[in-house]
Amino acid sequence: MKTAMSACLALCLVGCAWAQPSSDASPATDSISRSSDPGAIPIRQLIATVSRSSGKKFVLDPRLRADVNLVGINPSSVSYAELLAILHLHGFVAVEQGEIVSVVPDAAARTIASPLLTDKETRPDSEIVTDTMQVKSSPAMALVPILRPMLPQYAHLAADTCNNTLIIVDTFANVKRIEAIVRRLDVGEPFKAHACEAPIQSRESPPREPPPPPK
Repeated sequence: MKTAMSACLALCLVGCAWAQPSSDASPATDSISRSSDPGAIPIRQLIATVSRSSGKKFVLDPRLRADVNLVGINPSSVSYAELLAILHLHGFVAVEQGEIVSVVPDAAARTIASPLLTDKETRPDSEIVTDTMQVKSSPAMALVPILRPMLPQYAHLAADTCNNTLIIVDTFANVKRIEAIVRRLDVGEPFKAHACEAPIQSRESPPREPPPPPK
């Protein structure tokens, strides 16, 4: 009887030892599930680093919340142009307004006062800019439905039919791409835009002089 009880007790102990998870595997699995990416850095911390290195002053939208995953990039070496690309990737844009750089969601890009490009001007690829393109051989309005799908939702593209000109708000890199496409398409005979004139106001008859007072 004692032998049978001893054998049963031994089997129970073996079963418990087999069911218990390994002490070596459990902490490792737990640390992997809870640890964050060692290459991630809060985007606000990255902006502060760029501010110190570039001397620029930033005003951040309260909705700016993201962790930036940098691979092979030292956060302390990120330039202002690279920061603009990182912000663009996370749905934000930065626009210099005087001595302040405003960081806002890209949905506001078309409404903020972005720089108006001049001839042969170079800016960071991800900087939001405004540009006008004179079209000579095609109706500018006809190019809008062709080019609009090449722009992101936040960008702006419109045509001035009076001057046959395109107006665009987007990143500098995409504006230059659209310019190159327009130059390829703008060939052939010169297009004469319809003159836009202000409506002619009707001439009113001069007011009559009041009759002289009775004598």
